[in-house]
Amino acid sequence: MRAAYAGLMALLAAAVAQGQSPAPRGEVLFENRCARCHGLGGDGSDGLAPALIGVVGRPVAGRSDYVYSDALRSKGGVWSPEAINRYLIDPQAFAQGSDMEASAPDPAEREAIIAYLSELR
Repeated sequence: MRAAYAGLMALLAAAVAQGQSPAPRGEVLFENRCARCHGLGGDGSDGLAPALIGVVGRPVAGRSDYVYSDALRSKGGVWSPEAINRYLIDPQAFAQGSDMEASAPDPAEREAIIAYLSELR
């Protein structure tokens, strides 16, 4: 798993070094795959899933305005890019019993989504 994360971060660093942020693609992917539950712009406006504004660096299950699954509440840790990457690969492998069923198996798509989430403030 560390090798996959290292590869993801290398791709992100190379894109940024070349002046190509994957965040715009991540925004489109987010709107097509994540916004139905997490709200457009990650604001959690529809109430199905927590807002993701400021998620990078936030404690797992750290919002007080959302009722998380027992699986995520007991997970602990922080939503680092590595943790988000693992969660997006397979939410159930990350936290068995999590309410999230969607995944993002493609590494380039995860990279773009994580870049977009990193910009949400």
